[in-house]
Amino acid sequence: MRALITLFTGILLFTNAPVLSQQLEGTLVVVNKSDNSVSLIDINSATIVNTLPTGQGPHEIVVTRDGLWAISTDFVGGNSLTVFDLKAQKVARTIQLKEYPGPHGIRILKNQKEVAFTSGRSKHLVIANFHTGEITQAIPTNQDTTHMVAIADSQEFAYTTNIRSNTISKLNLSDGFITKQISTELMPEAINITKDGSEIWYGANREGLVTVFSNTQKVLAQFNGFSFPYRVLFSHKEQKALVPDFNNHYLRFFDRETKLELGTLNFEKQAGPQGITLHPKLDIAFVSLNLKNKVVAIDIKSRTIIKEFPTGNNPDGVGYSSLKLTP
Repeated sequence: MRALITLFTGILLFTNAPVLSQQLEGTLVVVNKSDNSVSLIDINSATIVNTLPTGQGPHEIVVTRDGLWAISTDFVGGNSLTVFDLKAQKVARTIQLKEYPGPHGIRILKNQKEVAFTSGRSKHLVIANFHTGEITQAIPTNQDTTHMVAIADSQEFAYTTNIRSNTISKLNLSDGFITKQISTELMPEAINITKDGSEIWYGANREGLVTVFSNTQKVLAQFNGFSFPYRVLFSHKEQKALVPDFNNHYLRFFDRETKLELGTLNFEKQAGPQGITLHPKLDIAFVSLNLKNKVVAIDIKSRTIIKEFPTGNNPDGVGYSSLKLTP
């Protein structure tokens, strides 16, 4: 009987994939690191609608809630933010960052007019109005290689990983000061925080660890066996955590509440998973496969790939827009 149930469940998961795939609409906005560009990809047809230029060495990208704007961090030599008008399919402006070079991790703030981004070379978390280009706040971390940032819904604090200092900085966004420097495992990079700010997940690259701690810095869990835990993504109700591993070429799934591992999705050989984002309504993750020049859509429940999309060369950051664009 158990074998029959398992077989039946497998059939349901398999036949559900085309249904989910057909529900996918909108546009993916994907950074192509080697091309200094972003691809605008129609999700329904899985085709590239347009390619727009960025500054040099783009890595990360975010898209506003209404899907109208996207902002890339031009990390390797660009020292800029590129702002895209997605409806018009054009670059709206480039924000030069002479005082805050090396922008990398980026988050859109609640007002949907500002972004918070890290400047690894200046050791700051910076807030900019992407419509005007004005820098509205710059908070020093005083740590080396400030790289990624996580911000809870309240926007009271921001947490940045500082790779070479082996710390996470807790920054008060109201008064612009450092609240605490939190010691971490070696080479922290990936980071995410729950919406209520109660739980932080971060990846440490030296030993291949993912550590979970509370907002009082109590360690709740730690997972090993990674080589390069590139990013951390939560599902919509934050019941699951997803961690792509760039060197091991897989995606691992965890139950965020019980802290138990649920399973692993192995990608094709030498896939190099990097950027990851969530569909705004469905529990579907979009993951860039940097070494295969494509993005895959993954049904989180069944842990299966349901669709693939072409990109430019060496895709990294991925964003979603509800706009349906045409060439």
